[in-house]
Amino acid sequence: MAFVQALLADPGIPIKDRQDALHRVLADPGIPGPLRESTSSFWLKDPHPQLANMQSPDLPQEADVVIIGSGITGASIARTLLEESGQPGKINKGRPAIVMLEARDCCTGATGRNGGHILETVEEFTDWEAHYGLEAAKALTRFRLAHLEEILAVADKYGLTKETQARKVEFLSVYFDEERWRDAVQRIKRFKTCMPTESTEWKLLEKSEIPKEWCLPHAIGIVVGPAGALWPYKLVTGVLDELLRNNPGNFLIETNTPVVQVSTDATSSLRYTVHTPRGALRARNIIHCTNAHVGHLVPELRGHVYPVRGQMSAQNPGSKFICQATEHSWLFNYDRGFDYLTQLPPVGGSSGKMMLGGGFAQGRNGGLADLGIATDSELSLPCNIHLSGVLSAVFGHENWGHVAGSCVEHMWTGNMGFSSDGLPWVGQLPSSVSHAAETTKPDGAQWVCCGFSGEGMVQAWLSGTAVAQMVLASDREHQLNPDYLSWFPEQMLLTEERLKKAGLTQIVGDRASNL
Repeated sequence: MAFVQALLADPGIPIKDRQDALHRVLADPGIPGPLRESTSSFWLKDPHPQLANMQSPDLPQEADVVIIGSGITGASIARTLLEESGQPGKINKGRPAIVMLEARDCCTGATGRNGGHILETVEEFTDWEAHYGLEAAKALTRFRLAHLEEILAVADKYGLTKETQARKVEFLSVYFDEERWRDAVQRIKRFKTCMPTESTEWKLLEKSEIPKEWCLPHAIGIVVGPAGALWPYKLVTGVLDELLRNNPGNFLIETNTPVVQVSTDATSSLRYTVHTPRGALRARNIIHCTNAHVGHLVPELRGHVYPVRGQMSAQNPGSKFICQATEHSWLFNYDRGFDYLTQLPPVGGSSGKMMLGGGFAQGRNGGLADLGIATDSELSLPCNIHLSGVLSAVFGHENWGHVAGSCVEHMWTGNMGFSSDGLPWVGQLPSSVSHAAETTKPDGAQWVCCGFSGEGMVQAWLSGTAVAQMVLASDREHQLNPDYLSWFPEQMLLTEERLKKAGLTQIVGDRASNL
């Protein structure tokens, strides 16, 4: 991501601080720490009664596929493998088709800690066009935009729309700085010129055109477009619960079972052994969906995918604020950084909570202190200070009013997996990464699906679908159409060439040569 590169190369930041940050992002991120030590996420306040601590009496010894991670990516992969394969247990009825391993309670990582947005602003369209070309920029944009309807459809299919509060809204990307606003206008105009069909819902509002009832008195301009919002933890646990019900014995979730090592035996049809404190599990395919922590088990991805700490809050609205929960979500763009906000519908005890995250750029050294942080056990004080004062200032004190009780009900952190080139890493680990003959398809492979750079809700679900289809295609028991991945942007595929070009140190280049 450009802002990470800029931070690491900023001569205004002490060189020792930049060196420490670079060392952190290149280091082993480890496995997630105990949940009891993590900050308390509002989304997790009502753990799923069956899934939260789900564990078999004994860890199974074999599986066809092991999915490491129980967030939105893992859920998408499991759904695709189980529902699109036809006969997922066909290879060997004596073992489960899929075992999902989770280091902590189910879905308590990034998905259980994010902002609840399904939001693509398309403001990176011009960057992709400059770097990859126009057709690639269109493909990347279509892929990300597709997540809105896809995720809302998934919620509907599994009967989760009401429980997850899944809804389509308009996003308001609000600008308070003239220079940034003019840049955004040019970006959106280029998107609308190049993709007229996909951009019909996008609007640009100058200051004089902003409706007063939106209560944004300091806004210079607003980009308006389609978005969604929902309770992400309830979506993922709801989908996983349904998959378990429909696939008894063929799909298992093993929580509090961290993977500490993956070893290879090329002589076995179950060539991979996953080692955990509860024992070892042999499998044909391993799929790493650990995002910020992927570098622990896949060290060759260190510097390609690295942890960044983000901060979220659940706040109570002011007495004068007009509820916009089913109408809008927000981005607040400042001269440095941005914040993001959804409002929960005032039903089911959520009381119209304001789910506000961000404050990264207001952190120490412009956020540098949060680079490479792979724990969610502490809050950032500068982020805390910033987020605690945003809402009444942005919406106007005259529009906010008094807050009954505590203004901030919850404040927590989570770890995002940032990609060195800004795009996810999806696909089979090449032999140079895994040090094994990964191309021997009948014997399985290791796969990854990670690096969503804080934008997993518009990338992770369909990336999971894609990698699951790759696994099915690699198995001669399943016949897929030769162009089954034509919808998936090739720029997101994990290849040896991309690995060589896209390491963080290579991209920062000479600017970081002294680090």
